[in-house]
Amino acid sequence: MRLLSLRNGILASASVAVMAFCNAAQAEMTDAAKEFLAEGGISQEVIDQASAATDTELAIPQEWIDAAKEEGPIDFGNSDTSEHVAKWLPIFNARYPEVEVVATETSGNARAVQPLLGYKAGKLVRHMVTSFESSLPDYLEADALEDISDLPALEGIPEERRDPEGRYTGLQNTTWCMTYNTERVSEDELPATWWDLVNGDSPLGEGRLGAINRIHLWTINLWGHPDYGPERMTNEFLPKFFNDLKPQLRKEGVSGAPQLAIVGEFDVALPTPNDEAAELIAEGVPLGFHCPEPVPQYFNLIGMFKGSPTKNSSKILMNWMLSQEGQLSRFVAGRDGPAHKDLQTEYSTSLGDKFAGKDIALRTIPLLTEELPKVYDVWNPMWTAAGGPERN
Repeated sequence: MRLLSLRNGILASASVAVMAFCNAAQAEMTDAAKEFLAEGGISQEVIDQASAATDTELAIPQEWIDAAKEEGPIDFGNSDTSEHVAKWLPIFNARYPEVEVVATETSGNARAVQPLLGYKAGKLVRHMVTSFESSLPDYLEADALEDISDLPALEGIPEERRDPEGRYTGLQNTTWCMTYNTERVSEDELPATWWDLVNGDSPLGEGRLGAINRIHLWTINLWGHPDYGPERMTNEFLPKFFNDLKPQLRKEGVSGAPQLAIVGEFDVALPTPNDEAAELIAEGVPLGFHCPEPVPQYFNLIGMFKGSPTKNSSKILMNWMLSQEGQLSRFVAGRDGPAHKDLQTEYSTSLGDKFAGKDIALRTIPLLTEELPKVYDVWNPMWTAAGGPERN
């Protein structure tokens, strides 16, 4: 775990000048953001769109800004690497120099479970929390999340990706499709739909496809889609997947599978996220990214703990992260896929040209918390019967 503390000094000018700066800065995108996004490959059209939106998305109450100057640094546990934070945090501070952030790179239990245990024990170890989807029922049961329904930028997040009661919201999207060796697979062999993949005459059968045991990243999405659903997944799709397609069932993880496709261990890896695929493709390896319809996608959550001593600062940071300016800045910094409804284009997310405009199979919160155990009950016996290894 790495710790990054980036702090800007307190402005020497009078508080009146600070308030004038902040209010003026909300009217359009800062020069720092414009330059950063342009250098990161964001088109001028998208930058102009995001800049025009700041007038409403970043119209936070002045009292938040005034209170934030007295609150001290935000303790923020997140999945961004320190290198990524070092890129987007200065863009945030160019707009809000009075807000200090200590961003800690965390994963797994350290990111979601341990802060909740601390909260329940009366000790607040984090002020904000991200990527806590699997622990969400525990957070709700503990009534640990602050109301964020007053964030102006929240309106940019689609309703199905945020809590109707305002306790949490989607922050970023990840799209899970398949990667393939471009030297061994022709484009006409790629399936247009998931049904095409498992049909008896699929050209990717007999071990050409390597599948890892990660059903929460794509299978659950199809389970919740009306063209597939629990009954058809149980009785048609999954039996065809294992018995007709006959994929290689692998013990490797998400990062390892596309590497094996690159070296020819198999031709197609399933599943692979769009951001990771984009990084590999940028390295010049013979790898492609393909999304059958409907396209599996999920969103990572963000929220803040009740009783946080940095309530106002945290709201300012969270609101910026949800705005188009913040979403694009984080995309350029670390390829985090925007969840904002106006940034679902091929120009504002990694490999967006492979899925923009296609039917999306969204992993909703109810699917994750209520249906996933049912999917495991169907998948696990089939995986084992087909000779699948135990998951690492």
